Amino acid sequence: MWNRSRDKVDALVSSGATACDGPADALEASPHVVCLAGYSVWRSLVEDHDLEARLDGRCIIQLTGGMIDEVREHASFIKSHGGRLVDGALMCFPGQIGTEDASLLASGESDVLAAYDPLLRTLAPTWTNLGDDITKPAVLSRALTAGILTSLVGLVNGIAICRAGGISLDIYLDHVEKSDAIVPADKRRLIEAVRDGDTERTQASVKVWEEAHQTIHAVAETMGTNLVLQDALKAVFQEGGRMGLGDHDLSALIDVFDSSPSV
Repeated sequence: MWNRSRDKVDALVSSGATACDGPADALEASPHVVCLAGYSVWRSLVEDHDLEARLDGRCIIQLTGGMIDEVREHASFIKSHGGRLVDGALMCFPGQIGTEDASLLASGESDVLAAYDPLLRTLAPTWTNLGDDITKPAVLSRALTAGILTSLVGLVNGIAICRAGGISLDIYLDHVEKSDAIVPADKRRLIEAVRDGDTERTQASVKVWEEAHQTIHAVAETMGTNLVLQDALKAVFQEGGRMGLGDHDLSALIDVFDSSPSV
């Protein structure tokens, strides 16, 4: 193995890894390369060390996650130099890699994925095969990150409202953990509603959620917190109302975001 930081290599050598002095040596030492740096970093390494000719017959397992154009350009580059490619994304923390909690998304030609299945299983025993469309790991990983990120940003916004209102963050934490108990089931319900095309039946309509958000917006404004997040949510609900979704389930807001809305 080779890494730009030698101390990280040395730490793994003590656990049985074989160190290489440079990226060219690493390519020569193995029929495959696992890349965790960004596409631009990887491309720079290839160009700076004249590695293009060494890609022939080797498999590049690219797990950085990136933008669609980067993924396509990289795939074309590898193919043009005789290499094979597994493009994917790790959706877990480093400590989860190799455990049942690891999440790995991967795409590539079926024979390549089959050949490298044992290696991929060392990273994630139940890795997800997304087929031969090389862009799908980028799409799915960004979609998953969108849900995680917006949830965490909302949490931080809630912290700001509590602090402005003199609410103990210990109390906030306690009730966040209690309210989180209802979230997984409702996430499943929302996904299944969109999947099944059943976004009208509801116990709490878009309009009800919008009214709830109006009170959040008002309290946040009274507390003097920055309204950038609340204004964004307000715009989403307003667009949903304009599209006639007020009496539908919250899942109907898919039509606000969808590239081909049904309404």
